[in-house]
Amino acid sequence: MTWKLFGEAFVTLFVIMDPPGVVPVSMVPLGTPLSAGPGAIVATMVFVRRSDTGADYLAVALAIVAVHAVLWISMRYSVVILRLLKDSGILLVTRIAGLLLAAIAVQLVAEAVRAFVEGG
Repeated sequence: MTWKLFGEAFVTLFVIMDPPGVVPVSMVPLGTPLSAGPGAIVATMVFVRRSDTGADYLAVALAIVAVHAVLWISMRYSVVILRLLKDSGILLVTRIAGLLLAAIAVQLVAEAVRAFVEGG
């Protein structure tokens, strides 16, 4: 395993590169928790609770149906998508997803610290 450093201006990103021919065994299934995990359930509950009119409820229902349609399409044609992206594209998408996940985590921690400071 070698470390490579990519730098641009103020952004520095460390990436662990696996040796050629080695399949990473530390795979984490993020698809299921993101699509049907506690975060998705709570988000749906919050949107339903904020709904006041029939149009709001209809919008939430249409959003749920749209998400299910996108998930079905992406899972149904996942083999085709894998063939199009190839290994390097999959690695790129994985890295971007990890970066987004890290950004969401930092935002949640920052909001929690801000709420703690303002409340106490």
